[in-house]
Amino acid sequence: MKKNKIFTSLIKKYMLFSITLGIFVCLIFPFFDSQVQSRLADPTVSKIKANEIVRMDYTQIPVEVIESFGGWIEILDENLQVVFTRGASSDHRTSYTQDELISLFNEPKGATEYVSMAPFQTTEGKSYRCLVHIPQGYITKEFLFHKTPAALEQTFFELVLLIIILFLVFYSLNVYLYSRWTALKITNPLEAIASGMQNMANGRFRTRLAFKADYELAQIQDSFNNMAEQLEQSETEKRMLEESKQRLLVGVSHDLKTPITTIQGYAKALQLGIVDDEGKRQDYLDYILNKSNLLTSLIDDIFELSKLDSPDYVLETELADIAEFVREIAAQFYNQFEEKPLLIQVQIPSNEIRIRFNAKMLYRALSNLLINTLKYCPAGSEVLLQLLETESHIQLNVIDNGPGIPDNLYKIIFDPFTRGDQARTCDGGTGLGLAIAKHVMEKHNGELQLDTSNGQTAFRMIFQKNNTPSTF
Repeated sequence: MKKNKIFTSLIKKYMLFSITLGIFVCLIFPFFDSQVQSRLADPTVSKIKANEIVRMDYTQIPVEVIESFGGWIEILDENLQVVFTRGASSDHRTSYTQDELISLFNEPKGATEYVSMAPFQTTEGKSYRCLVHIPQGYITKEFLFHKTPAALEQTFFELVLLIIILFLVFYSLNVYLYSRWTALKITNPLEAIASGMQNMANGRFRTRLAFKADYELAQIQDSFNNMAEQLEQSETEKRMLEESKQRLLVGVSHDLKTPITTIQGYAKALQLGIVDDEGKRQDYLDYILNKSNLLTSLIDDIFELSKLDSPDYVLETELADIAEFVREIAAQFYNQFEEKPLLIQVQIPSNEIRIRFNAKMLYRALSNLLINTLKYCPAGSEVLLQLLETESHIQLNVIDNGPGIPDNLYKIIFDPFTRGDQARTCDGGTGLGLAIAKHVMEKHNGELQLDTSNGQTAFRMIFQKNNTPSTF
């Protein structure tokens, strides 16, 4: 639905206000005129008009005022015969012709008498006419006030004051109603916007505006809600980042402290000469070496993850056959799967599939997935290494039917220092393997997905054909 602009809306309201005011003025002037006529007009005038004094019983017609002016009335029947006369008639006529009757009203200015006539129904239902005659000198057809009496002046000013009061009351009421109407359309939305901005300033990013308004204010409302949604999303991401950093610090401190403590313990025992047996001395040295290697691996992973997480890091790629690349990795890991033992199936197309990728980083990502499978799947589990090609993308899958991933780890499985041994039964590594694999895929403009449907655990590495990184 198209919304009106504020300018258009105000014009419409002003026009409606003007029309309403005009209608009131048109109504108040007839009222003023009627009041003037009823309160300022000479009451004598109504007593000499035929239509004012006529009665069905013509014998009861009041003629006192007419007689005071030397006038008289005549009652004419259907044949224009004079059937009744009252007053001092000057011509004592008994009938009129149609032309004579018409001529009474067509005489020029300065005629000898004032004449008024009105038809009426008698009590018997007959159609008669009442004819009023007033001789010249008593009344004229023009009204001229040579001097206005004080009472008439007071009455006139009272009427004017009444009209002014009515106009002001109506005008004030009209202004108030239209002001309130305008406030609902403009002021109230502005107050809602101001309140929403205050809430945003106080950190309440869930605030949303919901009001009906004209086009400009509706645009502000939409922009405000979009801004609030983005701020809320940014705040959520910031909070998640802080939580992730906190987990990272806790994980780093824990994973560094544990092997260091072990190394310190064995080194202290060797330094103090507590171990006399040469075999145990060699075992302690092996423990120290293994833990040192673990520390080196952890530090390398942390460095690799921080490098991949940097927006300034540029991934160098080259055009190569990813099918042959996956075959080589499958061959390297085949003996490890045999020793576990795990049943591994490899499904790779025989034809070349050439895309741009960084062999070193992609090897790191895929090997992390395969090492996790070796680490967490019990003996006898089935593993599928699969490479698929479609028109839009290339998909590399690592699927197993092992214990699976619990729901509480599903959403954070790609976060640093998330280990499957929180739910599985083997010791974990650095806890950075999946986080590194995910960042590697993002640097390839692809994505790493986890699918746990159909009772299987499937990690899917998806490369978009039209969105692979360029050669640098």
